[in-house]
Formats: sequence, C-alpha cells, structure tokens
Amino acid sequence: MVLELREVNSETDFPVIARCMFESYENLPQKFFHAYFPVHGSGPEAQDPTSYWQKVVGTNTGRFAGGALWNIHKENPFAEGHDMRIDWFPDDGSRRFAEQVAEEHGAPRARVGQRPQICKRVLLIVKPKRTGLIKDQDLFIVFTHADYRHKGVAQQFMDWGMAKADETGVEMFLDSTPLGRPLYEKNGFMYVEKNVISPRTDSPDEAWKETVEKAGDHSDWWLMWRPVRGKYEEKTVKPWEKS
Repeated sequence: MVLELREVNSETDFPVIARCMFESYENLPQKFFHAYFPVHGSGPEAQDPTSYWQKVVGTNTGRFAGGALWNIHKENPFAEGHDMRIDWFPDDGSRRFAEQVAEEHGAPRARVGQRPQICKRVLLIVKPKRTGLIKDQDLFIVFTHADYRHKGVAQQFMDWGMAKADETGVEMFLDSTPLGRPLYEKNGFMYVEKNVISPRTDSPDEAWKETVEKAGDHSDWWLMWRPVRGKYEEKTVKPWEKS
C-alpha cells in the first residue's frame, strides 16, 4: 500500500480526521489526551490563521492513516503574551485540572527555547518573555491510526517539519510521550529533560476527581531538541546554556 502526505481539505476532511485522531489515541490508550480533547458538548468555532493541517492517506483506498496540525507563525507568537483559555471544560475543577496540565506542559520549553524554532507542542498558557520578530512553527499534534502504524506515516510528517526547519535555519523542540520518543531519537532529537505533569489541589471537587479518573493523575513527557540543521557535537554548547 502506498501512503501519501497531503494537505487537509478544510471543507470536507475534518469529520474523518477527527474520528481518526480519537481512534488513534484510544488504541493504544493515552489518558493525557482527555485533558486536551474531552468528550462532552461543543464549543464556539474559531479560525486560526496560523493553522496548517496535513494528512496521510492510502493512495488506492483514500483512507486516513494519520494527521498533523502545524502552527506556522511569521511573527513572534509570544510578543504580547500567550494566555490560552481552557474553555473546552466547564468552569469547575475539570478546568482547573486542565489549566495546570497546560501550564506544566509548556514550562520547560518556555525556559530553554526562547529563540526562533519549529516545535511540537500541545497547549501553552505560560508567558515567556520574548522580543522581536521570529519565524515559529509548531507541530500541535500528530497521530497515526492503529491500522497504519509502523508504515512510515509519522515519518512523513517529521520529514516535512525537519525540511521546513532546515530551510529557515532554526532549531526544533518537541514534547515527547513515551510512545513517541523512539521516533524522535531516530530523527536526531536529543533529550533535554523529563517533565512529569502532576496537577494538585488541596480541595478537589467532584469534577476534578472525575477528570483525574479519566486523564490520569500524572503523565510523563520528555523535552527534546534538534539543533539547527541537525548538526551537533559533544563539545557544542547548547543555546540555553550560554551566559
């Protein structure tokens, strides 16, 4: 079977790509997914001009094998701060839980990655202090349907992203799950630090407890880095280590 990377058609593809995304994260189950994509109700639609969706499909069958969402910024997305409202949860303990997840998830990259970059991230509500214009590109999420794993689907997305980074001469950062780390290491990403996300509260309400049950009380992530054009030697001083 031939699998081909294509741009998503925003008029027709989203029902199928959404179903593919949920099925991908249910097999194998990854509980953290519920903190970002809970199954309840619906919220207001929003158009993000920086968003760029891709899909991989079987050329003979047309079936979705996987998808990816990039955010491509021509200017500094953090110049005026980057507060993200967690409004896909009700205003109760479930939202407080998701806010902590998002803040803890973004903190390491905000600390070490304050330069032009391409990055794979989930949601940020931190406010890193940045100035000036940059070109920034985020791989918001990537997924492969269980039926198409180990067939090079995720590699097609990675090849595209790395080519973009090399073209613009920037670093790449990403936050890796345990399942994704082998793919990123194979592509020359280096381990920076482990990030254990573990939201806590002294007074959990029932909504907080229910969200913990669905999303898990902690998740393990690894902040990983690919230097400009993938060139790195042991003696190289990492940019965030410079005085």
